[in-house]
Amino acid sequence: MLRWPRPVDLVAAAFLTVATQLELWLGSDPATSRALLAVAYGVGTIAAAWHRVAPLTTVTVCVTAMAVVPGALGVEPSASFGWLVTVLGVLVSAGYHSSRPFLALGIALVLVAFSIVMEKGFFVADIAYAWLLLGGALLGGRAIGAGAERARLSQEHARRVEQEAHWRAAAAVAEERLRIARELHDLTAHSISVMTLHVSGVRRLLRPDQVQERAALETVERSGRESLAELHRLLGVLRSPIEAEQPEPLPGLARVGELFEPVRLAGIEATVRVVGDLERLPPGLDTAAFRIVQEAVTNVLRHASASRLDCLIEVQDAVVRVEVIDNGHGGDPQPDGHGHTGMRERTHMYGGTVDIGPRPGGGFAVRAELPIPDAAKQPPAGAVA
Repeated sequence: MLRWPRPVDLVAAAFLTVATQLELWLGSDPATSRALLAVAYGVGTIAAAWHRVAPLTTVTVCVTAMAVVPGALGVEPSASFGWLVTVLGVLVSAGYHSSRPFLALGIALVLVAFSIVMEKGFFVADIAYAWLLLGGALLGGRAIGAGAERARLSQEHARRVEQEAHWRAAAAVAEERLRIARELHDLTAHSISVMTLHVSGVRRLLRPDQVQERAALETVERSGRESLAELHRLLGVLRSPIEAEQPEPLPGLARVGELFEPVRLAGIEATVRVVGDLERLPPGLDTAAFRIVQEAVTNVLRHASASRLDCLIEVQDAVVRVEVIDNGHGGDPQPDGHGHTGMRERTHMYGGTVDIGPRPGGGFAVRAELPIPDAAKQPPAGAVA
């Protein structure tokens, strides 16, 4: 199947054809066979366009058309500069591109010697000179090809070295992650487990009338278990391959009941009421509302000393309302801490409002309203994770 040459080779062959024809027809020496020479030179220069895709065939056609045919017509090929450029050029290309360069050289040497014998007779000096030119051209192409191959191999080697360095760095990171995970497991996790067990043991030794002490120890015990669970999750992340890490699904209001399990374990009466369809909420807004409830419940556990906690989640047509109310002492040791700041930032991100503060009749309240955006205006999921 014939493969077409590159556009640049076609352009070069066309330019060489025009230059050779002009040299032939505008030359000062008259030639009786100019028309035949013009056809032969045209075939040879046009065939040179295939020097990359078919180097052996190109050498044979070019040397036959531009050396053998002129020799048969009694015209010395060296009288044309186009002959020299074309034949030497295709031999350089054969040395670079051909898988059998010396076969191409042998064909060219035989054809050129044949043309000289036909035109002049057997003149050793002329044949030797022509062979030196042809051999030098092909060896030059071989040298250029060898240099290009060395450059390609050097680039490939550099790429592999860079890739290997990347692999080594990734392996070092993975090894360091495993080392940190082992240390966290052997030291920190073990220490937290021991402290939690001791606190649990002390709590069981308390008298029934030591209510405050029991509540304090239960809080410490619960915090220890939560910290241990979080530490185990972190250990799992550290031990997993970096590429295989997948983010956990973002929580939403459908999981809000999970937030009140530790509240009930702490002896606080808790109620949760959900009004409306939670499925209507966009993922980002759903997560933001969940985080607000989470932070409010956490503050109750830490600071309120409450015995009752009520939560209302109401999904209306245009807004979702979140309300968390307790009957604690109505204060917060850090009213402007990170928890309140986070709730305000999440609310303002969705253009809502939030009211955080003590209730007139006692206790503490967090009330937030988040507008439900249109589909075109919904923020991306995970924006507030």
